[in-house]
Amino acid sequence: MQSQVTQLYNPLLGYVRSRVRNQEDAEDITQEVFFKLAKSNNNGIDNLKSWVYTIAKNTITDYYRKRQLETYSIEKDVYFDSDPIDDAGLELSDCIRAFVNQLPEEYRDIMILSELKDIPQKEIASRLNINYVTVRSKVQRGRKKLKQLLEGCCSILQGGKGSIMGFESKTGTNKTSWCD
Repeated sequence: MQSQVTQLYNPLLGYVRSRVRNQEDAEDITQEVFFKLAKSNNNGIDNLKSWVYTIAKNTITDYYRKRQLETYSIEKDVYFDSDPIDDAGLELSDCIRAFVNQLPEEYRDIMILSELKDIPQKEIASRLNINYVTVRSKVQRGRKKLKQLLEGCCSILQGGKGSIMGFESKTGTNKTSWCD
């Protein structure tokens, strides 16, 4: 069996390396696979190679699950360490009503209901007796017009998925008073 294990090491490392980007992690996983093999009861195993690759596949899956949990806990800690009062998106949201009021009337009412009162678009369509598809398109156009108004008065720094990371008025003030 020792000779079979020696013959399997390099191909197994290549297999793991093709699924894990980090060379050191791939080496650690490969060693873990052989450690698990040594601990297992392998007396009744007919095909050692198949058994080793099954262990490797499961170990790689565990590796990614563990990384996902670690990443989540880090993001969660970072998120809750920040003071929500300092959040740029919350600060900027104080200004939104003033900008919504500047929209043309055909968008203003729908945007107030959709974005400020957080009423579902289907319910808005029912309330205003308008086709749902029309409401959907007016909300999208209203958002676009609202974005243009915001960009006209301030520079907005956006993060992933459009989250607001920071803003500054084009007059140089980063307070909310300039929104009024």
